[in-house]
Amino acid sequence: MRVWLVILGWALVNCSMAQETIRVGGTGAGTVLVQYLVDSYAKSHPGVTAEVLMPPLGSNGGLRALAAGAVQVAVVSFPFSRQAVPVNVGAGKYIPWVRTPLMFTGRAVADGVQLTIGQVADIYAGKVTRWPDGQPLRLITRTERETDTKILRSLSREMDAAVTLAEKRIGLPFAENDIENQQMLERIPGSFGVIGLGQVLLSNSALNPVRLDGVEPSVVNLRRGSYRFQKPLFLVVSETASPATLEFCRYLQSLKVIESIERYGFIAHAH
Repeated sequence: MRVWLVILGWALVNCSMAQETIRVGGTGAGTVLVQYLVDSYAKSHPGVTAEVLMPPLGSNGGLRALAAGAVQVAVVSFPFSRQAVPVNVGAGKYIPWVRTPLMFTGRAVADGVQLTIGQVADIYAGKVTRWPDGQPLRLITRTERETDTKILRSLSREMDAAVTLAEKRIGLPFAENDIENQQMLERIPGSFGVIGLGQVLLSNSALNPVRLDGVEPSVVNLRRGSYRFQKPLFLVVSETASPATLEFCRYLQSLKVIESIERYGFIAHAH
């Protein structure tokens, strides 16, 4: 009798997992990656539905949606060390996931272009407003609350001051989220800005990376520590997350998945 009860319980749990829809929302670079993985997850988990909310909610928006029960998984990014836990995660379970190099790029950036952090700071500060060929340089800006902005500030004191000056400049193009940021970098003549390498590779974008201080933004250099400008991604779930949600997160963290996405510019979060 006990054996039958165990089997019945297992069947009920798996039935509930199969009938559940898992909604994911958060930062654009993270949701684009999850969207790429949804189809392969569905193939290995018949009957389980995973949906990615678009346009991106952003990290804070993803956390708010998680607290409200609108999503079951928030994909977020925070500009802090791997030892630190973000205070605004609340009661959620915080799971380090993957990271990707942040890169400077733009429509006018040719393959092999090199810039120093000082030169990039001059662009943000408005000291450089044209490309070498005389074409106007159009800096794509983001909000102060964006993780990419905060990571950008952390590059150097000079960069921090330059970002402050950029926020005061009038008439600069402004992107609301990661997806819009990429579209503006690809379409606006003379554009320049920052974006995650993983997002560029996943979308098969023609954007070329800038070699920062002579170092190429790549997973190899990120792993070596020679390229330190990076965007970490984390999964956040409720403390009462369902078995289906936890299974989905385990899948995203699996070695098979991590190895499969390295060619798209993502590596496992450093521990």
